[in-house]
Amino acid sequence: MKHSVYQQFATIQEDTASLFDARLNEKVHELRDRNPKVAFSEHIPFYAHITYTVNEDTPETIAEASAVEGVSFVCCQCPYFRPALREDGEVDKRVKWGGCEHTELGRTLKTAPACERLYQLIKEGDVKLCFMD
Repeated sequence: MKHSVYQQFATIQEDTASLFDARLNEKVHELRDRNPKVAFSEHIPFYAHITYTVNEDTPETIAEASAVEGVSFVCCQCPYFRPALREDGEVDKRVKWGGCEHTELGRTLKTAPACERLYQLIKEGDVKLCFMD
């Protein structure tokens, strides 16, 4: 994730003092966690300029964007994952790793977070998801 901190601005202007106070208090309350600073105009009645800080995390990968939405996968859910096999050719359920051509060493843990490649396959429609009851 890319972390950004920047300033934003808001302006409040009303015709009456009561409306101005209500809108200003509402806006300052809304921005209370963003360190709002209010500046009033000496020349324009019922006018305020608010400066506030925004801290924002922006996803840089498809996997990070999916995680923000609550979607995440592990390596054993990927079609590239090859589980370890016993001598008789059956999957060895005792082994916690398997092979993968997209890893640096050619193998990965079953429960390791899936790499960007799986998310790309899903996004491009090359891998279809099905839901089980």
